[in-house]
Amino acid sequence: MSKKNSVLKNISIALKAWFKRYPSAWILVPVFLIFRIARPFITTLIPSLAIKAISQGDVKNFVIMIVVTIFVYCIINASSNLMETFVQVQRTYTRLGGYTAEFSHKNLTTDYENIEPQKKQKIMGKAATSLSSNWIGVEHLMIQTTELTILFFGILTYGSAVLLLDWKILVITLVMFVCDVALRTHAIKYSDAKREESSEIWRKKNYIKTKSLNVSAGKDIRIYQLGKWFHELLCEVVVARQKLEKKLQLRWYIPTVSATGFNFCRDALAYVILIKKVLEGQMDIATFTLYLGIINGFTNWIYSLSERFNSLRKASHEFNDFHDFMNLPDRERKVVTACTSNNKAPEIEFRNVSFTYPDCEKSTIDGLSFSIKAGEKIALVGNNGSGKTTIVKLLCGLYNQTSGSILVDGKSIDEIGLDAYQDKISVLFQDTNPLAFTIEENITGLEAGQGDAEKLQDSLKKSGLIEKIESLPDKEKTYITQTFSEKGILLSGGETQKLLLAKAIYKNGSFLILDEPTSALDPIAESKIYEEYNNFAGGKTAIFISHRLASTKFCDRIMFLDNGKIAEFGTHEELMAKGGKYKEMFDIQSQYYKEEA
Repeated sequence: MSKKNSVLKNISIALKAWFKRYPSAWILVPVFLIFRIARPFITTLIPSLAIKAISQGDVKNFVIMIVVTIFVYCIINASSNLMETFVQVQRTYTRLGGYTAEFSHKNLTTDYENIEPQKKQKIMGKAATSLSSNWIGVEHLMIQTTELTILFFGILTYGSAVLLLDWKILVITLVMFVCDVALRTHAIKYSDAKREESSEIWRKKNYIKTKSLNVSAGKDIRIYQLGKWFHELLCEVVVARQKLEKKLQLRWYIPTVSATGFNFCRDALAYVILIKKVLEGQMDIATFTLYLGIINGFTNWIYSLSERFNSLRKASHEFNDFHDFMNLPDRERKVVTACTSNNKAPEIEFRNVSFTYPDCEKSTIDGLSFSIKAGEKIALVGNNGSGKTTIVKLLCGLYNQTSGSILVDGKSIDEIGLDAYQDKISVLFQDTNPLAFTIEENITGLEAGQGDAEKLQDSLKKSGLIEKIESLPDKEKTYITQTFSEKGILLSGGETQKLLLAKAIYKNGSFLILDEPTSALDPIAESKIYEEYNNFAGGKTAIFISHRLASTKFCDRIMFLDNGKIAEFGTHEELMAKGGKYKEMFDIQSQYYKEEA
């Protein structure tokens, strides 16, 4: 994990982002600070001025003084509130338009190995939490920095007045501050120790809530009567959150009790000193009232300083969660100006490739070597857990191999450039769900009207989806699901596969990878879909992955995987004649592909 930034470093980063995005902040913030500091001082001054005017018996001057003072206060208060609104908007949009946008971009473009493992998901979850509110993470850091600046100047002003009155009041207030900081530091350390637990609870709650609101999941929840179970799971998470919150609040209760005791001692000392001065004739009632307000204000400033400082540290820790995710290393994206044509079928070679998932000791694939000729169709088959999906991730450039080389036309993926290489690939993953956008947007990957209309129609025809589209009132502009439109539709399993095929046809990559896209279909429907895929794969290098064997007979060669190694490799006829594991699996499964008479 990367080194954590200090509080000052994080303040510098956040303020630079804020002031760079909004140059007006250079003027707005200082003026806002001046008004915020002046506002409580005028509030403290008004009662003293009123008492002084009354004691002198000058009603006219009293009225004028009060009216002017209140008018000035109203102007300052209104201006302060207006500027606070502007400041708040700037801070919020620095978080939303700046940091949240950066997080989203990182999340969408970072290497797949930075988002799939659970350990990385926790890092990502904590980063998302740090941007989820204005009282968490980066925006809270900006808020507390502003408030601490106000407190610093307020304490300097009020503290000077208290020191002139009696140094003992200043000492007891400072002792109170030091004790409060120590107790709150203890509470913050406990909160830090529980942050990962809190993030995990949030992640579970978010998953359960998301699934509860998911339309597709809603069918299973009702049919299989899972509602009670989901409710119980959610209640368990809520109870766990409540227990954790109770422990956290207990840690923060001790500083509150301590502050109450110190406040009593301070107030008692202040009243004794002030009353003594009044009785001895060293101070009039107006000055007594003023100093009482100053002492009370100074204590509030000091107490707020402790609270704000610890909140600042907490916000800085949360901002570091954001940095932890953003600093996850990514593979260098090489920019290639001249590369192999996207339409030329590539030759693929694995040379002694091994791969081990992060935090796992055993390799998923070990010393794997094979080559696929340009334009060749390969069936990659084997039981669940044999390493098929891992090979797909490596072929797609989603993961880097632990050792060995993966060559495309004799070059490594890094030499070609990951973006250029992935531009050559059309992939259909298992359990892929269409996005809740229009059919057109799902196929083209672009906003409506931005794609090639002729190419879109050709894709719909070749995929066999055109009849379904023509039957819809809004044609390809129809939304999938009703998330964004009441006219949205739900596609059947077979229609979804045709949509994914249309997407692959539209992209027209020269390297086709099908990672068990028909796993949810029955064997006969699967066999028919694979025949359509085979027609589309003509002239392309293609890999058909399945633990069922519908794709094998029309492939040039078949690779049978077992525990991350190649158990058998050859044509369908060769492997059947060999009488090994492939023939055994094929004979068992073939009966399911025979249609009943």
